[in-house]
Amino acid sequence: MKNVARKFISLIALSLTPACFANTTQHTIKVQTSLPYIMELAKEVSCDSKSFDIRTIIDLGVDPHTFHMTPKNRIDLAKSDAVIYIGADLETWLLKIRKNKNDTKKQVWLELSNGMNLKKLDDDKETTHSHTHSDGEEHHHEHNHLEYDPHIWQSPELTKVALNKIAATFISMKPNEKSAIEKCTQNYMQKIDQAVLTLKKDIQNLPEDKRVIATNHDALGYFAEAFGFKILSITGLSDEAAPTPEELKKIIVKIKNQNVKAIFLESTGNMRNIKTVAHETGVEIGGELYTDSLGAKGSHADTIISMWQTNVKTILNALKS
Repeated sequence: MKNVARKFISLIALSLTPACFANTTQHTIKVQTSLPYIMELAKEVSCDSKSFDIRTIIDLGVDPHTFHMTPKNRIDLAKSDAVIYIGADLETWLLKIRKNKNDTKKQVWLELSNGMNLKKLDDDKETTHSHTHSDGEEHHHEHNHLEYDPHIWQSPELTKVALNKIAATFISMKPNEKSAIEKCTQNYMQKIDQAVLTLKKDIQNLPEDKRVIATNHDALGYFAEAFGFKILSITGLSDEAAPTPEELKKIIVKIKNQNVKAIFLESTGNMRNIKTVAHETGVEIGGELYTDSLGAKGSHADTIISMWQTNVKTILNALKS
């Protein structure tokens, strides 16, 4: 596994354009990430080395779907050497800045979802989201807004792919730190694997026919796939779009027919919709899940692994009661 990960990192590193990194080996690399999730990955990959100054545009607990850039965000972005973001049309507010900026400073833009097998939201099939960005130019996506599920932080496997991509980029910018970066990346991957293994053992004690829940936001597709849950969504990916009375009626019927045991609020979601459905179906609200963002500091979900652990614990506590 270690050799495979290292080969993968090396291949990506070789594919990056050396000219982009010619002046980055001697100074601290300023990295702007779009989400706290990415900032955590980047810090883990670098072992929080002083060679990298890694920051996030969005704070913990903030919904990326409704975020708006501030003047300070724009200034910090302009000063950065590298920008790392999810892609898949999640951070439209960020790409507008990239499209309109003057190319007075060469920046590395890393789209983590590029080349990943993302779920296509309209038919729940996996579809490769792939573009070529080697020329540094903006490429328009052929799919509509949020046609593909961007919530890769809910997937342990996609998170490991993201780790490798960040590692390869950092190695290209700081080649003298290749060994340390590879070691840090591998150590964090092992932490992920161990955490997932433990969570799956906990979930095995719950019969499969009882692993059906409902939420008010379709952001847990990767999580459900990774941990063996079936999830019914009350709304689509946008929390701003309330279901029509007819859609709500269909949801209520579906919940009753599929014997859903609990309905869960999401930390950045619309509570009104979920409470309405809970009242109409008689199904209890099982608690709050962290889906669109890591939790606020002190929430027991403010890191990637603790978010998975907290979500699994919340679901199991509700379904076992």
